[in-house]
Amino acid sequence: MYDENGQLLTGSLMDYAIPRADMVPHYELDRTVTPSPVNPMGVKGAGEASTIGSGACVSNAVIDALSHLGVRHLDMPYTAEKVWRAIHER
Repeated sequence: MYDENGQLLTGSLMDYAIPRADMVPHYELDRTVTPSPVNPMGVKGAGEASTIGSGACVSNAVIDALSHLGVRHLDMPYTAEKVWRAIHER
């Protein structure tokens, strides 16, 4: 975004006020070892499957916090300005 004089206002991610890792709630993690019966090594897929739900969790929390104002949807990312506008447009 630029101001009326053409000055860049969003030159880095710090300008967006996007939640950082230290703002995300602590997760209590656990694991279950269940070998797969469909291959000789008993292995299953791996990757980022356990992190997929965290984005949806944060999105649902934001919409839930704004639901009493009638907000039902916001496009990500949830910048401070976008949330402020949603609050003040209701």
